[in-house]
Amino acid sequence: MRNKWVIIICILVGYPFLLFAQNSKQVVLDSAKTVKLVDSLNKVAFNKKAFNVLDALNILNQTKDLAEKINYQKGLTNAYYTEAGIFQQNGFNKRAHLLYEIALDNSLKNNDTLAIPKINIQIAAYEVSEGKLDEAINLYNQSLIACTKLGMITEVANIKNSLGLIEIKKKNYYKAESFFKEALKISQTKKFEYGEKKSYYNLGLLASAKNDIANARLNFNNSIAFDIALKDHYGMSLNQLQLAKLLLTEHKLNDAVVLAKKAYDNARMTNAYTLMTNAMVFIKDIYKSEYDLENTINWQDSLINTLKLKADNEVDYANSFIALVQDKRVQKQNAKTEIEKANRRVSSQVIIIIGGTFLLLILAMMVIFAFISYRKQMLLSRRLYKQNSIIEENAASLDNLNKEINSKNLLLEEDNRTKDKLLSIISHDLRNPITNTQTILSLINKGALSPEESKVLLEQLETQYINTTGLLDNLLGWLKSQITGKELEKSDMNIYDLMNGMHLEQKIPLMHKRIKFINITHNNTVIKAEKDMIKIIFRNLISNAIKFTPLDGRIEISNREDEHYDYVMIRDSGIGMSEDVLNKVNAQKYFTRTGTLQEKGSGFGLILCRDLLQKQGGNLLIESAKGEGSVFTVQLPKAI
Repeated sequence: MRNKWVIIICILVGYPFLLFAQNSKQVVLDSAKTVKLVDSLNKVAFNKKAFNVLDALNILNQTKDLAEKINYQKGLTNAYYTEAGIFQQNGFNKRAHLLYEIALDNSLKNNDTLAIPKINIQIAAYEVSEGKLDEAINLYNQSLIACTKLGMITEVANIKNSLGLIEIKKKNYYKAESFFKEALKISQTKKFEYGEKKSYYNLGLLASAKNDIANARLNFNNSIAFDIALKDHYGMSLNQLQLAKLLLTEHKLNDAVVLAKKAYDNARMTNAYTLMTNAMVFIKDIYKSEYDLENTINWQDSLINTLKLKADNEVDYANSFIALVQDKRVQKQNAKTEIEKANRRVSSQVIIIIGGTFLLLILAMMVIFAFISYRKQMLLSRRLYKQNSIIEENAASLDNLNKEINSKNLLLEEDNRTKDKLLSIISHDLRNPITNTQTILSLINKGALSPEESKVLLEQLETQYINTTGLLDNLLGWLKSQITGKELEKSDMNIYDLMNGMHLEQKIPLMHKRIKFINITHNNTVIKAEKDMIKIIFRNLISNAIKFTPLDGRIEISNREDEHYDYVMIRDSGIGMSEDVLNKVNAQKYFTRTGTLQEKGSGFGLILCRDLLQKQGGNLLIESAKGEGSVFTVQLPKAI
């Protein structure tokens, strides 16, 4: 009889644990299936990223959720790595860098030796784009050692090519050549065609930097031969544009234009907007230097249309990404809610099983009731303590999540304000002149105007073209300063040569108003500034001086220095500014006046100048009196 009760008690006690063991076995089987599913989804997302970014990101969101549920760290790392690559290829470098860091941290924790060097290579490329060359070199060297040990030879060739490009930036040409030749030798040995063509292209860049035209042409031609064989139109465009630049240095302008047009066509086949823009600017500048007004205007119009198309695509793309991030946040919150519900259900089931087990033990073993009751109280106390700890942790996590959501909402609001400001400028100050240009050209082409009327309208069109080009340059400069977030790469520039270049750029409006341009800056004075930004600043100030200087006036450029700053003064004999106008300008408000020949402006130039100078530690000083002309002084920290 006693044995019978012992068997019954064992069955009652053991049955819940038997169910738990069966469930555990099912979980193991499900985990194995999920691992395969995660790996499969990562591959699908990688293949989709080249032609459908949003689908790829949605797949990666599912992949990360699945990997986290079963704690599959390798799959999670691959998902972050692929997601970072998507953001990188679409110009969201900071977001890509953050995701690469997450993937690297995950790989280090799990000692994933194959993933670590690949991720470090991508992070090093980001450091180069941020101008942190020493940090990039350190990461590349770490990856080089790891890839060599692991036998990842093609990655070794890629790293050496990247190190060579850094040495060109540092003007260590001998060291750069050594890296490129090593990469070429490895690529030839392994028949790694991408590495070979990249090495030849980089050797061409090196030869160009050394003004070795013959070797530069030889290496670019070697590289383009691989591009033709691989049908790589992007690579063809890169090489053709470099070869066109070489022809320009030999004053073979017609040949340079022909080759640059081929580069443009190849870039257009791959929708490479940056390459298309570079090729069009190169062609436009050659026609402009030859005073070929018709071709200059045609290519300038094409450039404006391309930039507008690119801007429209980027706005659509950015909006899609913002929507995706918002959807992702909602999905993540919903997933967390479901996980919390599931955890509560599991906790309830565990409590029910344990409670039922103890009730059965109490009924079956009345003799040891006091002992069992004591053990039950101890176990329940420990579980209650753990559950309270979990509740406190969840409350803290929820508070942190709410703070993060509020912070991201503020960023999204700021992005919307920036987008609205840009769209306002583009839709009004760029779109209206382009529409007006189309109307004027249509009237002339249809022969609806007399020769005298056509001449007047063409003169208006020329003025409008110059204004629109200036505004476009300003807009692009402002976008660069506001969006990229990069640290400025300052370089030494001879102020005398820079002003001579400004003189050539403004030659047509100067001749139109018969204004004398006098450059009395010292020909040995060097200032330190970001090259593109300082050109935008001086271009705006000189254009402004021309606008408010009457016929037969003069503009004088001079410079001075003190212990801490360099000063460049732009003095004009124009109409000057009253105290009220000067106060508005100094308040950095959108304010515009018509010039001495009724020239119009956007009210954006001086605001941009001050903004770009402040980013370089400088300032804009203005002295003016009505009827006595103006002096605009650019103050820059002294070159060290």
